[in-house]
Amino acid sequence: MASVLSPVVEYTSARYNNAAEWVHALGDIPLERIICDPWPGTATEADLLRLVERDCLCELIDGTLVAKPMGLMEAIIAANLIGVLGPFVIDRALGAVSGADSTLRMASTGRIRLPDVCFFSLCRLPKTAEAVPTLSPDLAVEVLSAGNTASEMERKLREYFASGTQLTWIIDPVSRVVAIYHRPGEPTRVIPFEGHLDGETVVPGFTMPVSDLFRNVPAMR
Repeated sequence: MASVLSPVVEYTSARYNNAAEWVHALGDIPLERIICDPWPGTATEADLLRLVERDCLCELIDGTLVAKPMGLMEAIIAANLIGVLGPFVIDRALGAVSGADSTLRMASTGRIRLPDVCFFSLCRLPKTAEAVPTLSPDLAVEVLSAGNTASEMERKLREYFASGTQLTWIIDPVSRVVAIYHRPGEPTRVIPFEGHLDGETVVPGFTMPVSDLFRNVPAMR
Protein backbone atom coordinates (compact mmCIF):
# COMPACT_ATOMS: atom_id res chain seq x y z
CA MET A 1 0.00 0.00 0.00
CA ALA A 2 2.88 2.38 0.70
CA SER A 3 3.70 2.68 -3.02
CA VAL A 4 0.37 4.33 -3.83
CA LEU A 5 0.07 6.66 -0.86
CA SER A 6 -0.47 10.28 -1.70
CA PRO A 7 1.81 12.81 0.00
CA VAL A 8 0.74 13.21 3.61
CA VAL A 9 -1.03 16.51 4.20
CA GLU A 10 -0.73 17.74 7.75
CA TYR A 11 -3.03 20.41 9.13
CA THR A 12 -2.12 22.69 12.01
CA SER A 13 -3.83 21.50 15.17
CA ALA A 14 -6.43 23.82 16.65
CA ARG A 15 -5.61 25.50 19.94
CA TYR A 16 -8.03 25.54 22.87
CA ASN A 17 -8.04 27.34 26.20
CA ASN A 18 -8.99 24.24 28.18
CA ALA A 19 -9.92 20.57 27.87
CA ALA A 20 -13.66 21.32 27.84
CA GLU A 21 -13.30 23.44 24.71
CA TRP A 22 -11.25 20.68 23.09
CA VAL A 23 -13.76 17.91 23.83
CA HIS A 24 -16.61 20.16 22.68
CA ALA A 25 -14.82 20.72 19.37
CA LEU A 26 -14.71 16.94 18.94
CA GLY A 27 -18.49 16.80 19.36
CA ASP A 28 -18.72 16.16 23.11
CA ILE A 29 -17.80 12.53 22.52
CA PRO A 30 -17.09 10.04 25.33
CA LEU A 31 -13.47 10.36 26.47
CA GLU A 32 -12.79 6.67 25.84
CA ARG A 33 -13.06 7.31 22.10
CA ILE A 34 -10.08 9.68 22.13
CA ILE A 35 -6.91 7.83 21.13
CA CYS A 36 -3.82 8.94 23.08
CA ASP A 37 -1.10 7.26 20.99
CA PRO A 38 0.03 9.48 19.36
CA TRP A 39 -0.80 12.23 21.83
CA PRO A 40 -3.96 14.21 20.95
CA GLY A 41 -3.14 17.27 18.87
CA THR A 42 -0.05 15.68 17.31
CA ALA A 43 -1.57 12.90 15.16
CA THR A 44 -1.10 12.94 11.38
CA GLU A 45 -2.72 11.26 8.41
CA ALA A 46 0.10 8.72 8.43
CA ASP A 47 -0.83 7.78 12.02
CA LEU A 48 -4.46 7.36 11.01
CA LEU A 49 -3.58 5.15 8.05
CA ARG A 50 -1.44 2.88 10.22
CA LEU A 51 -4.38 2.29 12.56
CA VAL A 52 -6.92 1.81 9.75
CA GLU A 53 -4.64 -0.76 8.13
CA ARG A 54 -4.80 -2.67 11.45
CA ASP A 55 -8.63 -2.51 11.36
CA CYS A 56 -8.77 0.16 14.04
CA LEU A 57 -11.20 2.57 12.44
CA CYS A 58 -10.78 6.16 13.54
CA GLU A 59 -11.13 9.69 12.27
CA LEU A 60 -8.61 12.53 12.39
CA ILE A 61 -9.97 15.75 13.87
CA ASP A 62 -7.57 18.67 14.24
CA GLY A 63 -4.63 16.43 15.08
CA THR A 64 -6.62 14.09 17.35
CA LEU A 65 -7.51 10.49 16.48
CA VAL A 66 -11.08 9.61 17.43
CA ALA A 67 -12.21 5.96 17.35
CA LYS A 68 -15.38 5.10 15.45
CA PRO A 69 -17.78 3.35 17.86
CA MET A 70 -19.21 0.85 15.36
CA GLY A 71 -20.19 -2.60 16.70
CA LEU A 72 -21.32 -5.86 15.13
CA MET A 73 -24.99 -4.94 14.70
CA GLU A 74 -24.16 -1.54 13.21
CA ALA A 75 -21.75 -3.27 10.81
CA ILE A 76 -24.46 -5.74 9.74
CA ILE A 77 -26.83 -2.84 9.01
CA ALA A 78 -24.16 -1.15 6.87
CA ALA A 79 -23.44 -4.44 5.09
CA ASN A 80 -27.16 -4.97 4.40
CA LEU A 81 -27.26 -1.58 2.70
CA ILE A 82 -24.06 -2.15 0.72
CA GLY A 83 -25.38 -5.56 -0.40
CA VAL A 84 -28.31 -3.88 -2.14
CA LEU A 85 -26.89 -0.49 -3.08
CA GLY A 86 -23.58 -1.84 -4.44
CA PRO A 87 -25.00 -4.15 -7.13
CA PHE A 88 -27.57 -1.50 -8.12
CA VAL A 89 -24.83 1.08 -8.69
CA ILE A 90 -22.49 -1.33 -10.49
CA ASP A 91 -25.20 -2.72 -12.81
CA ARG A 92 -26.08 0.79 -13.96
CA ALA A 93 -22.51 2.12 -14.08
CA LEU A 94 -23.47 4.96 -11.76
CA GLY A 95 -20.23 5.05 -9.80
CA ALA A 96 -18.96 3.18 -6.75
CA VAL A 97 -20.02 2.21 -3.22
CA SER A 98 -17.58 1.83 -0.33
CA GLY A 99 -17.66 0.96 3.35
CA ALA A 100 -16.51 2.26 6.72
CA ASP A 101 -12.77 2.13 6.02
CA SER A 102 -13.02 4.86 3.37
CA THR A 103 -10.58 7.56 4.53
CA LEU A 104 -11.80 10.87 3.11
CA ARG A 105 -10.39 14.35 3.65
CA MET A 106 -13.15 16.94 3.93
CA ALA A 107 -12.39 19.96 1.75
CA SER A 108 -14.26 22.20 4.17
CA THR A 109 -12.12 21.42 7.24
CA GLY A 110 -9.21 19.13 6.34
CA ARG A 111 -10.57 16.59 8.81
CA ILE A 112 -10.50 12.90 7.87
CA ARG A 113 -13.92 11.28 8.06
CA LEU A 114 -14.95 7.65 7.52
CA PRO A 115 -18.69 7.45 6.70
CA ASP A 116 -20.15 4.00 7.28
CA VAL A 117 -21.37 3.75 3.68
CA CYS A 118 -20.48 6.00 0.74
CA PHE A 119 -21.76 6.41 -2.81
CA PHE A 120 -19.60 8.30 -5.30
CA SER A 121 -20.96 9.22 -8.71
CA LEU A 122 -18.81 8.15 -11.66
CA CYS A 123 -17.81 11.69 -12.58
CA ARG A 124 -16.52 12.40 -9.04
CA LEU A 125 -14.43 9.28 -8.54
CA PRO A 126 -10.69 10.02 -8.12
CA LYS A 127 -8.60 9.38 -11.23
CA THR A 128 -5.49 8.56 -9.22
CA ALA A 129 -4.81 6.18 -6.32
CA GLU A 130 -4.75 8.22 -3.13
CA ALA A 131 -5.01 6.77 0.36
CA VAL A 132 -6.79 9.91 1.57
CA PRO A 133 -8.42 11.79 -1.29
CA THR A 134 -9.97 15.20 -0.73
CA LEU A 135 -13.48 13.98 -1.42
CA SER A 136 -16.91 13.81 0.17
CA PRO A 137 -19.48 11.20 -0.94
CA ASP A 138 -22.46 12.18 -3.08
CA LEU A 139 -24.41 10.05 -0.57
CA ALA A 140 -22.99 9.67 2.94
CA VAL A 141 -24.55 7.16 5.33
CA GLU A 142 -23.94 6.98 9.07
CA VAL A 143 -25.20 4.17 11.33
CA LEU A 144 -25.61 5.49 14.87
CA SER A 145 -23.85 3.73 17.74
CA ALA A 146 -24.21 4.25 21.48
CA GLY A 147 -20.99 6.28 21.55
CA ASN A 148 -22.15 8.81 18.96
CA THR A 149 -23.42 12.20 20.13
CA ALA A 150 -25.87 14.66 18.57
CA SER A 151 -23.14 17.31 18.53
CA GLU A 152 -20.75 14.97 16.72
CA MET A 153 -23.32 14.11 14.05
CA GLU A 154 -24.19 17.78 13.59
CA ARG A 155 -20.53 18.53 12.89
CA LYS A 156 -20.28 15.66 10.42
CA LEU A 157 -23.33 16.88 8.54
CA ARG A 158 -21.88 20.38 8.26
CA GLU A 159 -18.59 19.01 6.94
CA TYR A 160 -20.20 16.60 4.47
CA PHE A 161 -22.48 19.17 2.88
CA ALA A 162 -19.86 21.93 2.84
CA SER A 163 -17.51 19.49 1.07
CA GLY A 164 -19.88 18.42 -1.71
CA THR A 165 -22.27 15.80 -0.32
CA GLN A 166 -25.80 16.08 -1.69
CA LEU A 167 -27.66 13.55 0.47
CA THR A 168 -27.06 11.99 3.89
CA TRP A 169 -28.89 9.14 5.59
CA ILE A 170 -28.49 8.64 9.35
CA ILE A 171 -29.71 5.21 10.41
CA ASP A 172 -30.88 4.76 14.00
CA PRO A 173 -30.70 1.05 14.97
CA VAL A 174 -32.65 1.61 18.20
CA SER A 175 -35.75 3.31 16.75
CA ARG A 176 -35.24 1.59 13.37
CA VAL A 177 -35.77 4.72 11.34
CA VAL A 178 -33.67 6.64 8.81
CA ALA A 179 -33.32 10.42 8.97
CA ILE A 180 -32.90 12.04 5.54
CA TYR A 181 -30.79 15.17 5.22
CA HIS A 182 -30.27 17.53 2.29
CA ARG A 183 -28.46 20.11 4.39
CA PRO A 184 -27.21 20.52 7.96
CA GLY A 185 -29.82 21.06 10.65
CA GLU A 186 -33.09 19.23 11.03
CA PRO A 187 -33.78 16.24 8.75
CA THR A 188 -35.97 16.78 5.70
CA ARG A 189 -37.97 13.76 6.79
CA VAL A 190 -37.67 10.59 8.85
CA ILE A 191 -38.47 7.27 7.14
CA PRO A 192 -40.09 4.70 9.46
CA PHE A 193 -39.41 0.97 9.57
CA GLU A 194 -42.36 0.37 7.21
CA GLY A 195 -41.15 2.95 4.67
CA HIS A 196 -38.73 2.94 1.76
CA LEU A 197 -35.41 4.65 1.14
CA ASP A 198 -35.20 6.66 -2.08
CA GLY A 199 -31.97 7.51 -3.90
CA GLU A 200 -33.66 10.60 -5.36
CA THR A 201 -31.54 12.32 -8.01
CA VAL A 202 -28.31 11.26 -6.27
CA VAL A 203 -28.76 7.52 -6.95
CA PRO A 204 -31.54 7.62 -9.56
CA GLY A 205 -34.02 4.74 -9.39
CA PHE A 206 -32.70 3.24 -6.15
CA THR A 207 -35.27 2.19 -3.56
CA MET A 208 -35.02 -0.14 -0.59
CA PRO A 209 -37.38 -1.05 2.25
CA VAL A 210 -36.07 0.33 5.52
CA SER A 211 -36.96 -3.00 7.11
CA ASP A 212 -34.34 -4.71 4.90
CA LEU A 213 -31.61 -2.74 6.65
CA PHE A 214 -32.41 -4.60 9.85
CA ARG A 215 -32.47 -8.18 8.55
CA ASN A 216 -30.80 -10.48 11.10
CA VAL A 217 -30.47 -7.56 13.51
CA PRO A 218 -32.21 -8.04 16.87
CA ALA A 219 -33.98 -5.16 18.56
CA MET A 220 -31.47 -2.82 20.18
CA ARG A 221 -31.82 -0.59 23.24
